[in-house]
Amino acid sequence: MTEFGLANIINWRDLGGFRCPRGVTAPGRAIRCGIPRNPSPGEIAVLKKLGIKTVFDLRGKNEAAEAPSYFEGDSSFNYFNIPLLEANPALNDVNLPVWKMYAMSLDGFRDGYRELFTRIGGCETPFLYHCFLGKDRTGIVTALLLGAAGVDRETIIADYCLSFEYLKPFLEREIKNKTGLIWEQDISRLQSEREYIEDTLKYIDEEYGGINAYLLSTGLSESLIERAVDRLF
Repeated sequence: MTEFGLANIINWRDLGGFRCPRGVTAPGRAIRCGIPRNPSPGEIAVLKKLGIKTVFDLRGKNEAAEAPSYFEGDSSFNYFNIPLLEANPALNDVNLPVWKMYAMSLDGFRDGYRELFTRIGGCETPFLYHCFLGKDRTGIVTALLLGAAGVDRETIIADYCLSFEYLKPFLEREIKNKTGLIWEQDISRLQSEREYIEDTLKYIDEEYGGINAYLLSTGLSESLIERAVDRLF
């Protein structure tokens, strides 16, 4: 977000202001973003000023090994790398529909989702969670969190669709300058089209019986899910 002067932390969004049966989610509790490059000292100062102490890195183990996170070495932060998918052109079918990639994350990384929700339920707020661009793995987690809180489906979809608006200037600049940071050649896969998350939510409904049923299938209890949701209020 430009108001914080963040250049290396992109697609920054706060999960406050969402209406649900409990009321409205509070600002300054949960922050989602992408971190394609390590933050600058000034950006770290901003995060500390905001009170962020816990950072969840959703990148794959290989990604985290190839580009180690700044947060891992700063004792001011509780850092957890919880892989929810390995984003690597050598490991993934680049022709796979985006929603199927999301389904692979949901099906293949249930242990990661269980660990993430468990740790969210026990952490101080505000907490930050990110992947590379803050669109895909971060987008799935956001949909699960908001869905578990009872936020309506259309609002969840609309929030997901915002990502490309935030990412477009960054992506165009990186691709134009040929920095090598963006390996994806199909720009459509970098977008946040409605059908990507809509089809994912439909898959969750059909395969698991809904978001809460999916979360229970990972081994989470209802009380652990509720604790994670509590962090939004």
